[in-house]
Amino acid sequence: MLESVRLGFVGAGSMTQALLEGLLRSGRISPAQVTVANRSDDSRLDLVRRRFGVAVTRSKRELAERADFLILAVKPSDLGGALRELAPFLGRHHRLLSLAAGIPTSAIEGCLPLELPVVRAMPNTSSRVFAAATALCGGKASREEDLLLAEEMFSTVGRVVRVPEEYLDAVTAVSGSGPAYVYYFAEALLEAASALGLEEDLGRRLVVQSLLGAAKMLAETGEDPQTLRRQVTSPRGTTQAAIEWLEGADFKGLVREAVLRAAERARELATLCPVSP
Repeated sequence: MLESVRLGFVGAGSMTQALLEGLLRSGRISPAQVTVANRSDDSRLDLVRRRFGVAVTRSKRELAERADFLILAVKPSDLGGALRELAPFLGRHHRLLSLAAGIPTSAIEGCLPLELPVVRAMPNTSSRVFAAATALCGGKASREEDLLLAEEMFSTVGRVVRVPEEYLDAVTAVSGSGPAYVYYFAEALLEAASALGLEEDLGRRLVVQSLLGAAKMLAETGEDPQTLRRQVTSPRGTTQAAIEWLEGADFKGLVREAVLRAAERARELATLCPVSP
């Protein structure tokens, strides 16, 4: 299905670039199938054109003429404006995929001049290395073939699950933002390594491999995190000393509250960034 679809990206930011990198590297689509539109910032459009060899435009009319599967890769606050610009040029052959956090499919559908299929997805930027986690759901007019197309697209860059739409704010908080939490933890480990006198390059190699190994253990052993943690934590050893300190600082509670705040923010976006015709 992907081989015959014409993709149109609204927005040329980091998510568009991450998806393009993964999709094109997969070999399932060619640059000739892709058009990217951006309302402003010609330098970013030029970067995308040179980096990926795809067509670029600032015209929503041209984008709608060149593509039948439109991917709305814009900030929630910009989604309403993008839809208003696109609406006059949409036909019954179009289908839309929104990556905007917090904005429900019903709000997007309310901006369209026709009843068109709308799929909502929450990927993450790990698509650049074929390791994304993506959850998606369909709107009231979406068909099985629309969801299958979205699944096929995101499966080229990682793993995909379908969820009820009411789960997507939680997904946004857990996996959409998840890589940032890991990077933040990596920052802290690197700073600690530096404080202990390790050279920057050595500290980075040790931190990166430790994170890779831990993720691989979680993925391949099937054991839960608590069991794996206990296997590393010898009584009265160095790891136990660190874990006890983290528990005293309520590390789990802090992470939980941070993720809950992210989910709350996703829900807020629906009201803070209203989408209307």
